[in-house]
Amino acid sequence: MGRRRKSHKHLPQRVYLRSGSYYFVDYLGKWHNLGRNYATAMAAYGQIADHDSAVTNMEDLIDRYLREIAPKKAESTFKDNIKQAKYLRAAFGKLRPVQIKAQGIYAYLDARGKRSRVQANRELALLSHIFKYAIRWGAVDRNPCIGVERFKETPRDCYVEDWEYLAFREFGGPLIAAYIDFKLLTGLRKGDVLCLKIEHLKEDGIHAHISKTNKDIIIAWSDALREAVTAIRSLPRPSRVTGLYLFCTRHGKPYAVSGFSSIWQRRMKAALEAGVLKERFTDHDLRAKSGSDTDLDHAASLLTHLDARTTQRHYRRKTPVVRPLK
Repeated sequence: MGRRRKSHKHLPQRVYLRSGSYYFVDYLGKWHNLGRNYATAMAAYGQIADHDSAVTNMEDLIDRYLREIAPKKAESTFKDNIKQAKYLRAAFGKLRPVQIKAQGIYAYLDARGKRSRVQANRELALLSHIFKYAIRWGAVDRNPCIGVERFKETPRDCYVEDWEYLAFREFGGPLIAAYIDFKLLTGLRKGDVLCLKIEHLKEDGIHAHISKTNKDIIIAWSDALREAVTAIRSLPRPSRVTGLYLFCTRHGKPYAVSGFSSIWQRRMKAALEAGVLKERFTDHDLRAKSGSDTDLDHAASLLTHLDARTTQRHYRRKTPVVRPLK
């Protein structure tokens, strides 16, 4: 048996991360470069490695799921799965899949829920999805997660008032101002905004790709949207680079989600310290404002929800105004 990993515990056996690239070491000790991107590295690993179709323990099952299924999801979901799998592997990795029972899952939830009930629920959802494929792969004949109750979650109810949005817009600087104007008008997720290219701006509207659902939409032009895009394109850009991306760094590259989040957090912290804002709000709260400041049908369409109940439960945060009976 090899030594227990001290880092990168989400990687399959004999796969290592060195200098930004993933490598697979075969039984002869030869190192195979799998590339720098995790998803493509796992695909290459699947072609090189000599896999036994039989799954002996949960670690094998989790490895196969992360190699074959998880990379097909949206990038943000895929990264979340990697983090969640780390905890599942630590708790269940050495057990055979048939040994996993509801009682053990409840014990896991109780332990994980002491820190974050929401995160524990997400890990249970991943475990259930892993067992769905375990049935297909012949490792088990039933899903032990079925019937296990999740922790009750309270939807976030923060509604960003107009004065809060305008105050942060003024304080945050040109980049933040341009971003939140565009965000409120389109309701797009952060990752989808940062992926937009100049070529996506067409005569009939903005052609956006929704990574979470892998769907394409066209956001029709309005006067306000044209003004917002004009403000974005007037932001400082490299003199020799016109910028392939709508939002780009000083080097002409797209912002990473984590990098842009850091900019947001720094400006938000400064706004709170300066007394510009009383309470912090998030990028996601602005998406909820987009879903709250219009009628339900329009909100569901704008936020690309297949079911308006999702919009109603998670994104309608404005206190409703109703007419009296008479």
